Amino acid sequence: TGAATGIAINTAHELGHKPRLLEIVLAKITLAPTFYGHFYTEHNRGHHVRVATPEDPASSRLGESFWAFLPRSVWFSARSAWNLERERLRKLGLPAWHWKNGVLSAWMYSVVLWGAMIAWLGMAVIPFLLIQGIYGFSLLEVVNYVEHYGLKRQKLPNGRYERCSPRHSWNSNRIVTNIFLFQLQRHSDHHANPTRSYQSLRHFDESPQLPYGYASMIVWAYIPYLWRRRMDHRVLRHYSGDVTLANIQPSKRLKILEKYGKTSTF
Repeated sequence: TGAATGIAINTAHELGHKPRLLEIVLAKITLAPTFYGHFYTEHNRGHHVRVATPEDPASSRLGESFWAFLPRSVWFSARSAWNLERERLRKLGLPAWHWKNGVLSAWMYSVVLWGAMIAWLGMAVIPFLLIQGIYGFSLLEVVNYVEHYGLKRQKLPNGRYERCSPRHSWNSNRIVTNIFLFQLQRHSDHHANPTRSYQSLRHFDESPQLPYGYASMIVWAYIPYLWRRRMDHRVLRHYSGDVTLANIQPSKRLKILEKYGKTSTF
């Protein structure tokens, strides 16, 4: 069940990018089993703005293991979503704890669903709800980990980051997993053109390419040593050996710079 609700988040992701109220409501309903309704706010107004920058909790860093990324992304994504809604409501002259708070309303879908399940099946269902919820959103986060590992938008002279382009997301043009995941693996086009429907997403040769599809990559992501053997040299190659252009894990920065220097030859 956790796997099903985790994969369903991808459906919520697609619905959440649509402007119609019905699709937004359906997105929040789909997120309810995992208690991850804040994803709708954070993904659209947080992640898509800050993607491939050190400020984005959902963009993994060169040298960062999935197990270090997971708690960071979970906590700071939820906090970011709350802050985004609090600021939006402040501009409307409303308090953060208001029924118009999109994060609170999304969480209420989960409260109602989980409450109904507990009322129907009793307290014994609580461990099941917790396990499937944690496993479900961990699947979302491991995909987040894969999608932008080590990639970084560079700052312009005016202090702003360059515009997001197909070079800032890892792509995988594997047919089977693309079909099952609504073309999510054509992630570069999704970020460059967020409103483009999944069936219209394009493959770009200029995008950095994953060696396998998502189904295989998430397995490697669980094993940091094997992940880094497959991915670190690809990040470096993407930046022509200049590791300083990558999004580096701060705690590993000195070690990585010592290992690779400013430039490396492949």
